[in-house]
Amino acid sequence: MLWGAAVVSDAGTWVQLIVVGSLVAAGTGSAVQTGLVALATFMPQGIASPVGGLLADRFDRRKVFAAALLGQAVVTAGLAIALGMGIRSPGVLTLLILLSSAAGAIGAPSYAAMLPDLVPPEELMAMVSLGVYSWNSGRIIGPLIGTGLALVVGPAWTVGFNATSFVVMAGAVWLVRRPFRPFGVDSSDSVKARLLSGWRTLRATPACWHGVVLLVLFNLTVVPFMGLIPIYAKAEFGGGTGMAGMVASAQGVGAIFGGVLITLLAARYQRSYLVGRLIFVLAAALSVYALAPNRAWVIAAGALLGAASSGLFISSSAIIQRDAPDASRGRVMSIMQASMGVSYGIGLLFIGLIGDALNLHVAFLIGAALIVVGFGVITWRSPNWRAALDGNEVLLADRSRQPDVLSVACGD
Repeated sequence: MLWGAAVVSDAGTWVQLIVVGSLVAAGTGSAVQTGLVALATFMPQGIASPVGGLLADRFDRRKVFAAALLGQAVVTAGLAIALGMGIRSPGVLTLLILLSSAAGAIGAPSYAAMLPDLVPPEELMAMVSLGVYSWNSGRIIGPLIGTGLALVVGPAWTVGFNATSFVVMAGAVWLVRRPFRPFGVDSSDSVKARLLSGWRTLRATPACWHGVVLLVLFNLTVVPFMGLIPIYAKAEFGGGTGMAGMVASAQGVGAIFGGVLITLLAARYQRSYLVGRLIFVLAAALSVYALAPNRAWVIAAGALLGAASSGLFISSSAIIQRDAPDASRGRVMSIMQASMGVSYGIGLLFIGLIGDALNLHVAFLIGAALIVVGFGVITWRSPNWRAALDGNEVLLADRSRQPDVLSVACGD
């Protein structure tokens, strides 16, 4: 029920992102201003997610998530009304998207903390993969729906579809008739103490810490290409909403394929083996995307980027959810989401500024180089990164060969 509703909601989000992003790209021609629309969709994670983490570890996670979805529906309806009134100011549109995304970021830790309670541990990566399928099904369907609806009924009613999708998902969440209350929480702790406790848990759990660091690197260097699809299509290839939608849809198809593949490979290979190779696949895919000579190459490279991106995200997220304690899982997941939101915002502005100063081909090549360099620094500074990612089972099996690694995995 939750997954089916998420498909509807995620489709609505991509409808909005492509339509509004294309409006801003056509009106401004700026990579930075176009990127701000995508930034407003994800950046609130950096501020609102910690608040959501506190709520997720204090109250019934189902109710927190449903309330946040209704908040998103209200603000998104306001965005649709603004578009219907003819408002096209990037500042106004970005602010409304920012408010809607902040409501979503408050609910996201509750949703993430609920999911491990719905499946047995051995199916955790497959469960995370289902979330990626939902998001990327929306990425495939959303741009196509958005392009068609924008032509037929205009951008206002198109964004109104997104508002409705949040209501649909809130209803599905409310129909899940079971509690999702955290265990072992001391409600007498202050807000500051609970935030610090979540941070200490993250730092003391090597798998969670390494997973977050990898996601930050990924969001700084590779993920910005997603928010810049509309301006890349327009500035470098003369495309509009149609081409942006095709690239986004191709990325979604690739992400679903990558999610299936990484789930199958995870049964045969250790997490560290998969992550290490995915870094270089991402760098190669982003380089192809940057050097694409025509639209066909851009679409193909977008699909490859989608596959590699979903593989890294699923691997890292499953590692974090695997080892995060139940009592502080909401806060750990909120720190992960906040870190991703902030790093994505920084990366988007950085890559966008290079794109405006030079061109987006060069900007994406720089991102491809930086993810390889960053991964090299991580592995150099943390020689036990493999053991942390692979989990305590591998550490115990290898205890005779790696006596120093076990203490690291226990947080000593």
